[in-house]
Amino acid sequence: MEDIERIKERLENIQSVEPIIASLRTIAAGGWRQALRHRQGSEGYSRYLGEVMAATLPHIGRRDLADLEVASGGVAPRRALMLVIASERGLCGAYNDMVTRAADQIIARQRLQSDEVLIATLGSRATAYFRRQGIEPYLSFALPVTRVASLEMVRAMAEELRSVLRQDRVDAILLVYSPYRPAVTVPPIAETWLPTDLSMLPGEAVSWPEPLVETKPDDLFRRALDEWSLSRLYRVVMEAAASEQAARYRAMDAASSNLDRVIGELTLEYHTARQHAITMEMLDLAAGAESLATPLDGEIEQF
Repeated sequence: MEDIERIKERLENIQSVEPIIASLRTIAAGGWRQALRHRQGSEGYSRYLGEVMAATLPHIGRRDLADLEVASGGVAPRRALMLVIASERGLCGAYNDMVTRAADQIIARQRLQSDEVLIATLGSRATAYFRRQGIEPYLSFALPVTRVASLEMVRAMAEELRSVLRQDRVDAILLVYSPYRPAVTVPPIAETWLPTDLSMLPGEAVSWPEPLVETKPDDLFRRALDEWSLSRLYRVVMEAAASEQAARYRAMDAASSNLDRVIGELTLEYHTARQHAITMEMLDLAAGAESLATPLDGEIEQF
C-alpha cells in the first residue's frame, strides 16, 4: 500500500502542474503572435517612411546630411554603446544563455576595433548576467513581464539612447539581439542603429508625377529620419521578442509532452500496483479461508 500511495501522490502532484505548463504555453503563443504582428507593422511603417525620405533626399545637401547625424563611410566607432537584448524572465529554454554568451564574444570583438565599449541591457536577465561578471551596465532597461514592449516604452528608451549619443559620450550605438527564425533559436548578431549611415537610406524615388514638397525638405527629412530610426529599433525589439516567445513556446510544449508521457507511465504503474495489491489480498483471503476450513474438517472426521 505504501508504494500505491507514493505513486498516487506523485501522480497528483504532476497533474496539478500540467495546467500551469499549458497556460504558460498558451501565453507564449499569444506573445509570439503579437510580436510578429507588431514586427510586420513596423516594417510596413518603415517602408512608408522610406518613400518620404527617398522623395526628400535629393533636396538635402551633403552638409545638411551631416547636421542631421547621417554618416558616410564604414568607419569603426571609437566609443561604442552596445545594447544587449535578452528577456525579462526565464522558462524559455537556452535563449537567455545563448544571447548573453554570444554577446560576450561580440563585445570582445568590438573591443578590438574601438577604444571604449559601453554595455547597455534590455531585459533583467541580461542585466543580471553582466552584473555576475562584475560589469555594471551603463544603461539598463526592463521589459514587461506578461506582454511585449509597447511603442511608447521603446520610444522613451530611444530618447535616452539618443541623448547619450548627442552628449558625445559615445559615437555609435549597436544592437545585439537574436534574429527571429520560426523553428530554432539562432545566435545573436550586432546591428548598428545610430548614427544612420548614408548607405542605409533608401535610394531616390522614381515616381510620376514628382511629389510636391510644400514644407522645408530638411525638416520633413529630419522628422521622417527620426521616426524611421525609431521603427528600426522597434522592429529589432519585436524580432527579439518573437525569438524569445518562440523559444518559450517550444520549451513549454516539450515540457507538456514530457508531462503527458510521465502521467501515462505513472497511471499505468498505479493501476498495475493496485491490481497487484488486490490480487495479494485475494490470495491472503483464500489462504486464510483454507487454513480455517482444514481443522474443521479434521474434527468432523474424528467425531
